[in-house]
Amino acid sequence: LRVAFLAVLISLLAAHSINKPIEEVRRGAERFAKGDLSYRLYPKGPVEIDVLANAMNEMANQLAERIQTITRQRSELEAVLSSMVEAVTAIDSDEKVIRINSAASELLKIDAERACGKSIYEVTRNPELQKFVKSTLSSSVPVEGEIVLHDADERFLQAHGTTLLDAKGKNIGVLIVLNDITRLKKLENIRREFVANVSHELKTPITSIKG
Repeated sequence: LRVAFLAVLISLLAAHSINKPIEEVRRGAERFAKGDLSYRLYPKGPVEIDVLANAMNEMANQLAERIQTITRQRSELEAVLSSMVEAVTAIDSDEKVIRINSAASELLKIDAERACGKSIYEVTRNPELQKFVKSTLSSSVPVEGEIVLHDADERFLQAHGTTLLDAKGKNIGVLIVLNDITRLKKLENIRREFVANVSHELKTPITSIKG
């Protein structure tokens, strides 16, 4: 009887010594899953559990480093896009807006946050821009064109569209870059009118001199 009792007691102690570190590993896994990647496991138990804990700690460390890298790269990308004078819009293969910078938001008069995830047809009602996006999506080479915005003041945009590739080189959509050339257009019209007027003014005296 005593032997049986001792055997049961030893079994219980052994089970407790194993269950405790396993429970600690389980709690650590839950904390990792919730995003607490700074937590570390130091269970006192069998070698196998120590190996598992070390592997999970290394996994959490690598995951934290990757998240930091992605966050830093995203911040850098946001800084570049925000500082650009050109209006930049990224659109996926389903014609939905992926990203839009502040210049594009201001130029097209749309809310950048609300535009993300929505179809380009919901974001803007300009048929020329919609047509340009569709044309770029169906083309394997860069596309250029001119778009007119009929707002309170008519504005002319020079549009450049190119294929958008992911890290593996897969086509995931297009990148549309818009430049406001309204001022250049107005200067060109003024120059054209000036040349026409000068030509007209000179035409009469030259005709008289010839006569």
